[in-house]
Formats: sequence, structure tokens, C-alpha cells
Amino acid sequence: MIDLDIVIPVYNSSLNVSSLIERLNSWANETTYKFQVIFVDDCSNDNSIKKIISEPKAFEYKLIQLAKNYGQHTATAVGLSKSSAPYVATIDDDLQHDPFELENLLKMLIHEDIDLVYGVYQKKEHAAFRNFGSSLLKRILRLAGLNYNMVTSFRLMKSKVTKTFKNTSVTSIIFIDEYLTKIAKNQSSCLVNHFSRKEGQSNYSTWKLVKFALKIILFHTAIPLRFITRFGLVMAIVFFMFGFYFTYNKIANNVPLGYSSLIVALFFSTGMILLSLGIIGEYIRKIWISQNKLDQVIILE
Repeated sequence: MIDLDIVIPVYNSSLNVSSLIERLNSWANETTYKFQVIFVDDCSNDNSIKKIISEPKAFEYKLIQLAKNYGQHTATAVGLSKSSAPYVATIDDDLQHDPFELENLLKMLIHEDIDLVYGVYQKKEHAAFRNFGSSLLKRILRLAGLNYNMVTSFRLMKSKVTKTFKNTSVTSIIFIDEYLTKIAKNQSSCLVNHFSRKEGQSNYSTWKLVKFALKIILFHTAIPLRFITRFGLVMAIVFFMFGFYFTYNKIANNVPLGYSSLIVALFFSTGMILLSLGIIGEYIRKIWISQNKLDQVIILE
């Protein structure tokens, strides 16, 4: 019986696949856990698939090939949907996550009866800009009441946490951890080592990271909508007061309204438009949340 499924999204990793499988083989020969690896190829255009198939393995595996490049989070969700073991892990394909570290995550998950454990890095081996961007994004998300401080792509969870991906067909996903953290009742983190990439460069360019951060803010938070709504409300109130002031001057002191009144009316109407757009946007966001099943009721047991 398989104790653990390890989901590994793969994209253009032909330089790292051999070393990754070799490390997995080493862990398979030492650990008491029987595991299966689910490789999800995200439409690689190198020899990743051939390397996965040809390398000798001391463990069972599945290979899933996606028709086009959907991104790491969607590929991970597809892998989770195909898992069947009581415990499911996710690691990267570049050996920055050592499979041997899963022993510590498994001990914490089982002994402390936790639903989801993240491997938090003692020291990140990413570029300084990427570390800064990640820290800044997490600070922005905290403003929206979302705490993703311990979220990494090194995860271990009970099978019930993956249930939302098994009930229906998987659609394109921007940020998988919003789904996981909503389902997992008990969450924790475990310190792990983060290693330098063995070969090649990261598939995440600076521009891709910026786009990914913007998508999270736009699609997985209400920060832009709330800003528009509140800014519009403030503008409407301020320029309504200005309008009241000019009207009072006209009545009390017979001051001609002129150009100032036109500007006040313009900004007041702009504020009302922004307020209305913010309210409409909130309703559209609720529709988007419903379509992406972020509001569904999950029955765990």
C-alpha cells in the first residue's frame, strides 16, 4: 500500500530530472514509507519527459502530460487530483527541496495530527530581488487579512485537503494555496533547508514573478476594489462638502459660483462613479469566487 504521494510539477527541467530521481531513489532505499511520485509535465519543450521515463526508479510513479503550459499551481492541482495515498506532498523539480526533509514533515503531520504542513526555509536560496518581492507581497496580503507567511511550494497534507480537486475537473488555478488553506483546519510549518538550484536557471523570470504577484492581488484579494470604493466615497464626501460651502457662499454672500462650482460638481460625480464601480466590482468578484469554487462547502469526513 502506498503511504505517500509526491506531486512534482515539471517544466523544462531536463538538466535536473536525473539528479532529482537519483535523490528520490536514495530516499526510497532508506525510508520506511512507501511512496509514489506523480510527475506533472507542464508542456515542457525540452527532454524532460524522456528523462523521466528513461531514468531507473526505486519507486512507483505516474507521468501526466498537460496539453499546454498552464503554470506551476495548475500543474500541482492536477497532480493532487490524481493522488490516492493518505498523505500527499508537493516539491519542486529543481532539487531545492530535498526529499529527505519529508521525514520531518511527516513526523509533525502524524504526531501532532495536523492537516497541512509547510516546509519553511531557514535561509532562502533565491535571488535577493525575488526574496524582497515575496516579502513585499506577503505584507500587502496581510493588509487584506490574509496571512501567507509560512506558505511555500514545499507542502505535506492529508488526503482530505486535496478533496476539492478530486470532486470536479481541475480548471486553471492562479494560487493553489488559497484553496489548501481554506480546507486545512490545522496548519503548521516545519523548518527545512533550501538548497541552491543544481543546474540551469529558474523558469520564473522577473517579469513572470511580477505578473504572478499582480494576479494574486487582483484575483485573490479585494484590495483594488476596496481601494476604488473607499477612494470614491472619500472623494464624494469631500467634494460634497465643497459644494455645500460654495452654495452657502452663493446664498449668504451672493458670490458667483463660476468655475469652482463646475470643478466641484465634476469631482463629486467622479467620486460617485468610482463608488458605484467599486460596489459593482464587489458583486462581480462574488460571481468569480463562486465560479472558481472558492466558496464551496467542503465536507471532510
